[in-house]
Amino acid sequence: MVFWANEKPEDRSPDRRGPAAQQQLSGTLEDSYNELVKVKGHTPGIDLAIRLSDLILEHAVKERSSDVHIESQGANLRVRFRVDGILQDMINSPKNSDIPLTQRIRVLAGFDPEPPTSFRNEEGRFQKMLAGRAIQIRVSSFPTVNGEKLVLRVLDRQQLGLDLDQLGLDPEAKDIIKKAIRNPYGIFFITGSTGSGKTTSLYAMLKNINTPMINVLTLEDPVEYRLEGLNQAQISAKTGFTWAEGLRTILRQDPDVIMVGEIRDYESAEISLRAALTGHLLFTTIHTINAPSIIERLFEMGVPPFLIASSMLGAMSQRLVRKVCPHCSQKAAAPSDAVVNEFVKNMDPAEGKIVKELILKPGATYNVEKGCPECRNTGYMGRTGIFELMIMNEEIRKQVLDHAPTDLIKRTAVQTGQMKTLLMDGILKARTGVTTLAEVIRVTATMV
Repeated sequence: MVFWANEKPEDRSPDRRGPAAQQQLSGTLEDSYNELVKVKGHTPGIDLAIRLSDLILEHAVKERSSDVHIESQGANLRVRFRVDGILQDMINSPKNSDIPLTQRIRVLAGFDPEPPTSFRNEEGRFQKMLAGRAIQIRVSSFPTVNGEKLVLRVLDRQQLGLDLDQLGLDPEAKDIIKKAIRNPYGIFFITGSTGSGKTTSLYAMLKNINTPMINVLTLEDPVEYRLEGLNQAQISAKTGFTWAEGLRTILRQDPDVIMVGEIRDYESAEISLRAALTGHLLFTTIHTINAPSIIERLFEMGVPPFLIASSMLGAMSQRLVRKVCPHCSQKAAAPSDAVVNEFVKNMDPAEGKIVKELILKPGATYNVEKGCPECRNTGYMGRTGIFELMIMNEEIRKQVLDHAPTDLIKRTAVQTGQMKTLLMDGILKARTGVTTLAEVIRVTATMV
């Protein structure tokens, strides 16, 4: 097991705090903070900062938090957790200058204890043993008028579903992807908003095809997880190792499969698509609103249509929706015809017809959120993916060569490729009671 150079011995030791301190985890984080403030006169401030930082991270893992925000809000210390994609206040109490919390986090992350006097982009990481397993923490610093704000990304491999079976794909889509990613060459795109699980999906695909017989190389910024059997490289603009330079270098490394963390410009797009055309299998992400609009984005970058049509295997768009809490969810009736008609009236007629049929089709077991102590009164617990899978076929390739608009490509993908849009896949998950229609509509609102 590899530990970071700036990790202190006590950070990788088992929890040696006494039973009373360990029991604090059963209360709220704010209660624990207030208890520490009460004893500040009897314990050195740095010891309290160490205990407080440990408590915050322990609670973050317990609450399944993906990000921890540590902020100065005037006279208050504010700590928020992002749980299932939604930020929640965990501490909002008067801050105490005798407990140097941010300095403690900065030292762990490899920064100087005090923030620099002039702005400098600071990003670091460290590893802690929490809940009996190694948790990686990525730290980002940001100067605000109230003081430094730290965001800690909690990278818990146990929460990361590094398997195609754990992503939330329906069986048909999963089989199509397994077939597509076993092509000897070509490029497969994943798109989605920040935090939608794109990297997780990429890792799951690579894990599914990775064997000792193939050479897998990745370009990432940052490398979020170290995975066995992959040759992972970190992009660094400071050293000149850019996406384009990394791609040129990787092609001299005898690769079979290449994963490019993100395509951002014409140069990286053109090198990637030409590599896919000349015998390499590539996986990458790109920022667009849905799967069909990836083609328009490549057009905008200046990639010629023949290169897209010849090298592209397919594309997948994804989002994460919250799952209803199993402890308090309640059954719900299907929406009325009038409500559904109002919902679909501005959609493409063909798509609206399918959506209406999906919602109103008999046999659904819709749920509605309620809220209980188990889910912190949100009504939801955990998340799953909804997906829009577009596989290239002859009709779509012809439209790409004709420089067809996104709407036409999307309509063709639905009608000839049996593509389910994100909304359609979300409705199917709501019909089985995994999530709610309200949650699906919230997440896909910009696409309706």
